[in-house]
Amino acid sequence: MESNYSSYQENELLAGLRSGSEPAFAEVYKRLYKRVYLFASRFLEQPADAQDLTAETFVQLWNRRTEFYTLDGVAAFLHVTVRNKCFNLLKHLHMKEGKKEELLQLLNEQDDEDFYIEKVQSELLGRIYAEVDKLPPRMREVFLLSYREGLKPAEIAERLQIKVQTVTNQRVSAIRLLQQALGQDPMAMILLAVISRGAGFLS
Repeated sequence: MESNYSSYQENELLAGLRSGSEPAFAEVYKRLYKRVYLFASRFLEQPADAQDLTAETFVQLWNRRTEFYTLDGVAAFLHVTVRNKCFNLLKHLHMKEGKKEELLQLLNEQDDEDFYIEKVQSELLGRIYAEVDKLPPRMREVFLLSYREGLKPAEIAERLQIKVQTVTNQRVSAIRLLQQALGQDPMAMILLAVISRGAGFLS
């Protein structure tokens, strides 16, 4: 029987998605469907059109599922894909020209700068997560609890039933290994430096 991904950490969920697990895809769908549909419904008058484009967008996600290592990356892909679909549909819908032009302009201007920044960050996070997945299991767990969930060393030690010093050592070792792995990627190194200074940044 396939695992229940609803309680899985993000790296496990995305690993399942990349491997073609339908339950993993269903969980990603469950987590992200509403935001994609609500975005589409802002520009489309008919709920059925928003539902159809959202469904088509998730089909494209399934077809490209091997490319994603973070939910942020998945969300960015879904956002730009459904936006493009809305844009194309609006160009062909029969509606008052003024209304159509207003909606098309809104879609063109919709968070372009913010989306570009998010997309770049998502790609960099994807590279970092790919290396995080290669860390030893306990080290990876400590890293994610620290830098994604924002837990303090004492909290991690209590949760994992290990010493606080062990947590500290594991964090330092994880950062060192990631720095070695990402040494040829200056932008990812910069993002990793930011992450190592701010707990919860990976959320």
